[in-house]
Amino acid sequence: MIDYHHKVITIEDVMKVLSISSKKTIYTYIQQGKLQPINKDDWHIEGRYEFDTEDVIRLQEELKKPGLTTKEVAQQLDISVTTVNKYIKQGLLPAFQEEYRGINCYFVHEEDLDEFKRTHEVGRKPSKRHFYDAEQNIALFQLFVKKREEKEQFARIISVEDPIIAITDQHEEVTLEALLNRGFEAAYEIEPKKAITKEGYATFAFKQTAYAKSQLYKLMDVFYQYLSPTNMRITPQEENEQFIIEIKPVLLMEASQELVELLDSVLVSGKVNKRSRGIYIDSDVEVIRVKVSGDLKKELEHKAKELGKRSIEELFLYAVQKL
Repeated sequence: MIDYHHKVITIEDVMKVLSISSKKTIYTYIQQGKLQPINKDDWHIEGRYEFDTEDVIRLQEELKKPGLTTKEVAQQLDISVTTVNKYIKQGLLPAFQEEYRGINCYFVHEEDLDEFKRTHEVGRKPSKRHFYDAEQNIALFQLFVKKREEKEQFARIISVEDPIIAITDQHEEVTLEALLNRGFEAAYEIEPKKAITKEGYATFAFKQTAYAKSQLYKLMDVFYQYLSPTNMRITPQEENEQFIIEIKPVLLMEASQELVELLDSVLVSGKVNKRSRGIYIDSDVEVIRVKVSGDLKKELEHKAKELGKRSIEELFLYAVQKL
């Protein structure tokens, strides 16, 4: 821990105060005149540069970020930095350029980001980050296989945080990188699907298991291939180690009675019906239309956001359930 009451500090202390990992950056600040060693002309006597603490604290204040970085904005909106930069260049998201730690960067004021969230749907989109890594196209519980051995080996993704973690059929936890190095590959590619506009979700619940070949995980394979994460929501429930899976109504081109029974065994709400062309999964939602004034609609949208509801419809359902 640095003693700020001590007047003179070393270059290593300066790096800690400024959260800088390279001495080269400190030397750059010295050359630019932003930081002055107290022994600049005769540093060889001590064998090192020494700095006045107050001068370093002054520079620390100067280096404070003038706003949110594009990375911080991307994290708040659950989109890529590339998309944030695109919004800035299109003039949709107000931003300004300023030098920060020797680099010219884009910054966004918090109030401008709040306004962007209010006026653009992307700012209100529920995050799928916890169960789907869009950049690598990897999803929670996705199946990986290794076919080059005498006996086929299996693995399941059990976390899409950084780093992505998988569990093998030998109950061994490994990173995705290590899994791929061992010759495993995704059993199927998750292809993007159009958003299903039919109202409501069918809901399923099951407990996470360490058994990679679990029958319940096979449901996830079916859901990802027919729906993609676009039409799904997964909510972990830590208190009972369950996962709630919500899917939009869909026709599965599968005729297996075993699959019907498996779906029924974990169904929480909705309907599972065997049809001539496959298995139809539907919500049990009935639509009720309500007409309100424009002002009231704005108030309801604000209240829904305040209570963490995704839409006015969810707000109404919440209110009715309370009654």
